[in-house]
Amino acid sequence: MPHTPSRFHRQRVAACLALLGWAAGAMAQPLPLQIASWDRTTNPLIGVSEAVLVRMYADVGQPMQFIDLPARRAGLQLASGEVDANTHRARDYLDANPGVVAVATPLGQVQLRAYTRDPTLRLAGWADLPRWRVAHLRGVVRVEQLMPAGMHRIEAGSLRELWRLLASEAADVAIVSELAGSPAQRPAGVSGLQRLDIILDEHTVHHVLGGRHAALAQKLNAALLRLQASGELEALRQSTLQALLKRQGGG
Repeated sequence: MPHTPSRFHRQRVAACLALLGWAAGAMAQPLPLQIASWDRTTNPLIGVSEAVLVRMYADVGQPMQFIDLPARRAGLQLASGEVDANTHRARDYLDANPGVVAVATPLGQVQLRAYTRDPTLRLAGWADLPRWRVAHLRGVVRVEQLMPAGMHRIEAGSLRELWRLLASEAADVAIVSELAGSPAQRPAGVSGLQRLDIILDEHTVHHVLGGRHAALAQKLNAALLRLQASGELEALRQSTLQALLKRQGGG
């Protein structure tokens, strides 16, 4: 007479098959990409880029997560393959690191602006900066390359620290990267702050990945172009920017 499997045996086999099915499904899921980002809690420009990236990656079905790193270290670790991507970079970084690949369509247009609390301070261009103590964010390659020699430079690890340097009169001028066309920032606790009229530089920033992710970069570019064509990209930028500026001012 053929042996009939016991109920316990059938349940055990079913459990094993379910576990194997779960494991196979888990293995089929793409692993989250590690995107190095910086100054995430205080910098509106970073916040806008991250919001756009969240939308793009969801569009292509690729899990991702942001990893907090200082800007300079984030760039070094992308170049060495220790992380998969950086939130955004300007052309200077791309030219210096041919092993990385940029999403062809820019994440945004960025302007370098000068802020001060000195109502008498005037600035005609980069050549005037050596006259003052100038604060800037550490690891922003574009700013570092454009600054003239012989400057009194003060590096800040975050935008909050940059505003604190102005508020405490440890710096006379702060160079800030902003989304082109954005209103002047009004951080809480910095009295008398003004943004000078001059635009020191204007450039695009691109989402940047390690060279091994070239195929993904093309998919992300297609997603970004779709967002751009539908008008969602600009709407997302502006809504995110307004929310971050309001929070920054204590609103």
